[in-house]
Amino acid sequence: MAPLDHLDDAELARRAGAGCVESFAELARRYQTRIVHYVRQVLGASGTSDADDVTQDSFVRAWQAIGSYDGRWAFSTWLFTIARRTCLNHVRSVKRRRVRETVSVPVLDGTDDPSSTAVAVERAVKLWDVAVRSLSERQFTALWLRYAESKSLPEIAAVVETTEANVKVMLFRARQRLAPFVHDLME
Repeated sequence: MAPLDHLDDAELARRAGAGCVESFAELARRYQTRIVHYVRQVLGASGTSDADDVTQDSFVRAWQAIGSYDGRWAFSTWLFTIARRTCLNHVRSVKRRRVRETVSVPVLDGTDDPSSTAVAVERAVKLWDVAVRSLSERQFTALWLRYAESKSLPEIAAVVETTEANVKVMLFRARQRLAPFVHDLME
């Protein structure tokens, strides 16, 4: 069989919906790291040992539901929705509070000053730590999808199951709540 890495997500999802295991495996390969990072953020330090299991469960649920994928949305939006619901189910089942553990480190292009990059990464880690502890789960998810995943408002609205207007309000309130911490981190 020919490599599938040249196909877009929608075509791979269509093929997977028709039963092509290799197509779904390619989608899983593409999104594994991003979903793991998201799940780790939502579960926090107390859920670190469970992150891989929750991620795996998200992909199993996605495979089971691939036939219901609606091409009107990006595949990643659909997958993040499944991951979010899987995380929420996990958190509810073990009744734990979230505490953030790590933040994904930005990709460096080699031109960045290492010391300023280290400071920026440290600030980002602290800010995400504050965000996960001080925001609601929906606000945190909206913020993460917007700034860590560069998702559009319609995509975020689909993941958190609300309107675009509500996403704008969530993002505004989240930024407002984090503003004092941002100011403190910059000093």
